[in-house]
Amino acid sequence: MDKRDLHVSQRMAALMKPIEKQIMMCDDDSEIMMLACAMLSTAKRIMDNRLGLEGRREMFREMNALGDSDRQEKF
Repeated sequence: MDKRDLHVSQRMAALMKPIEKQIMMCDDDSEIMMLACAMLSTAKRIMDNRLGLEGRREMFREMNALGDSDRQEKF
C-alpha cells in the first residue's frame, strides 16, 4: 500500500467514526434500518451531485460486477 492509499484508508476510517457511533445508538433493528436508508439516500444524493447521474450509475455497475465476481469465487 503506498502513502496515498494509506492516507485515504486512514481518512475514511476517521470519517466513519461518527457513523459507527450513530449505529451503536440505535436501539433495535428497525432503527438500524432507518439509519441505513437515510445514509443510502444521502450517499446517493452526494454521488449524484459529485459524479452526475451517469457517473453514479457506472460506479454502481462496476461495484456490482466486482461483487458478482466475489460471490462466484466463493461457490
